[in-house]
Amino acid sequence: MPGVLETKLCQEIMFKAAKKHIIIAKLFEFGGSNSHLKALIKYLGKENIILLLENEDQLPYLKNLGDTTGIIVKIQQQLHGYAHLGNNFTTNIRELFKILKSVFAIQLLSFKYSYASVTICSVEPEKHLYLLWLPWGKVYYILHSTPNKNHTPFTSYTCNTNLSKRKRIITVSQSNKQLICENWDIANKEKFVNVIYNCLLNDNLNHVKTQTTKSNNQQHIVTMGHVINYKNPHVWLDVAKLVTLKYSNAIFIWLGDGPLLKEFKDATKMLDNIRFEGYKADTDMYLKSACIYYQPSLQETHGIAVVEAMANQLPCVTSNAGGLPESVQHQFNGLLLNAMDKQGQANAILTLLNDPNLSKQYGINGYLKYNELFSYESFKLNMDALYIS
Repeated sequence: MPGVLETKLCQEIMFKAAKKHIIIAKLFEFGGSNSHLKALIKYLGKENIILLLENEDQLPYLKNLGDTTGIIVKIQQQLHGYAHLGNNFTTNIRELFKILKSVFAIQLLSFKYSYASVTICSVEPEKHLYLLWLPWGKVYYILHSTPNKNHTPFTSYTCNTNLSKRKRIITVSQSNKQLICENWDIANKEKFVNVIYNCLLNDNLNHVKTQTTKSNNQQHIVTMGHVINYKNPHVWLDVAKLVTLKYSNAIFIWLGDGPLLKEFKDATKMLDNIRFEGYKADTDMYLKSACIYYQPSLQETHGIAVVEAMANQLPCVTSNAGGLPESVQHQFNGLLLNAMDKQGQANAILTLLNDPNLSKQYGINGYLKYNELFSYESFKLNMDALYIS
């Protein structure tokens, strides 16, 4: 009789060899949803994936997923976005027609590829959520952003009617799961809203922390992400000014594009120690030369950049918003502060700058926590529990 491990291995081989997977996604230049999609592609196997994009403008972003050879890519422009049914009878009839048409189209595609399962990777809450009504096959709705309270009754009805072992919502933090259940009024179906933390692919990482020589003993404090209001760049800049007044060798660097990039580039063009450098394809060199990772977000579903910092053994100073406390444990691998506490954040950064031993220990602890919760191996185990059944 085969052992348990042998049986599980056989199940995994059969799962990857036979099962096709339709993935509906929106691609970006960088960010957590891209990182998750790359891990999902590795997990499911490129040869098993039919990737649906909403328009041809998405095609240039395929390169950001790495080698996509073997993936079937389709443009599905007619797929309905939101099922926001209102009170107007005529409007509801039109909406229902669009919903049914889209459900029918995805069901046909699933039939074409031998009852392929469907995974919706959404950065826009409720978009394509109506596909939980797909009558045959498995449906996974992966939500990467904070859900809204302002939804129609159809959203709650869809979740409370359809969520099951074969129809699940997946999100990237316990904090976001709680918001989904509260804001979408999910009752008695919480066990089908699952948390699988985002991860980094091991082949993109060098886990050995190297010390980069910096001129004049400069200490780099790095932030990565879109320059946008919810990332809190106004507080970030004020904190950077407070720290550099007291610690002249501190260099603050923000990597990432965004709607506020020009405003903050202009605001810091006369400051030698504070820089907004825009999007950089290779952030690895910045993390390896950094001594602290800093992120004062007003909201964050998870924060893949923090995970990347932990993988590079950096101590983290972050806000206590959203899913960040699930990555950064206060006084273990970093320091957590209120998002608007400028002086507290500045003091936290100064504490780490002035205590290299504490900073190093936090970095080591962060790497241990990364391995435990955010490695690809951990991601795979959690995915197996949902996708192989």
